[in-house]
Amino acid sequence: MKLLITRAALAEAGSLPPAVEPMLYDPAHPPSGFDAAFLSRELFSGGSRDAPPPAWRIFVESLVANPGLQWLQIHSAGADRPVYRELMARGVRVTTSAGANAVAVAQSAVAMLMGLSRGLPGWVEAQAARRWSPAKLPFPPDLAGQRATVVGMGPVGQEIGRLLAAVGLTVRGLSRSARAVPPEGFVSAGVYADLAGLLPETDWLVLACPLAEATRGLLGAGQIAALPKGAGLVNVSRGGVADEAAVRAALESGQLMGAYVDVFSQEPLPPDSPWWSTPNTIISSHAAGPAAGNMMRAARIFRDNLDRFLAGGALVNEVR
Repeated sequence: MKLLITRAALAEAGSLPPAVEPMLYDPAHPPSGFDAAFLSRELFSGGSRDAPPPAWRIFVESLVANPGLQWLQIHSAGADRPVYRELMARGVRVTTSAGANAVAVAQSAVAMLMGLSRGLPGWVEAQAARRWSPAKLPFPPDLAGQRATVVGMGPVGQEIGRLLAAVGLTVRGLSRSARAVPPEGFVSAGVYADLAGLLPETDWLVLACPLAEATRGLLGAGQIAALPKGAGLVNVSRGGVADEAAVRAALESGQLMGAYVDVFSQEPLPPDSPWWSTPNTIISSHAAGPAAGNMMRAARIFRDNLDRFLAGGALVNEVR
């Protein structure tokens, strides 16, 4: 079997089975004639969803042009790009690296939630203006005892729930399928359709779900209005899950006290985007997940799947 792989990813993956012949990727000479490929994270360094780097784009074009491709391992947790669906329609098996960046995304989400709860945007604004701004009554409410709803209970959502519970929040989770036993830190584990009933009792709404038919447009003006006034929002899911105009309007009106937003329907955000001046908002450039150990963790998932593929077994994180 011929495997298309970068030199950096091969170094992380270690030795390959004797039946596998690596084809080292060279963007100057687009390859062909390979059976499997590992689309690794370093190819996307410095890119954004709507402006991928040339090396990544050439790699993907090689995948599309290669009729013999049977299996593709991708570096990301999500597989909502149209090209992946195009390959799957051809019969290519696609697997993700879900879980590789879960700890980093969860830590970013919880850190920013805690920052919002303490008034971090105001501190940053005062620092930029060189203005001493002492605390005034009423002080921020304690986090302990507040209620969080985490939408999406994959590796990222589960870690977010565990961390929020450790801080003292009551955490409820929602996902595509119900679970008889909630994960660690959660008091309940329902389905997306249960969201409406939970919103009036949600102080912090955390979006950590994939973009799919069940989650596209999941958070709109009606759902935001059902939250208690002054609730907070954390969005580390995908652009398209939340109605961005509705979120900004709620931040302007005070219906939402603040938001941490990592993902947008347009990436990169243009300089004239209204998001940059939206009050009480912390923005990261789809950067909640990068961490030094991610490539190693993704390579471990790939290496496990490689053995499974050669043995004709079930693959981890296969997209359906």
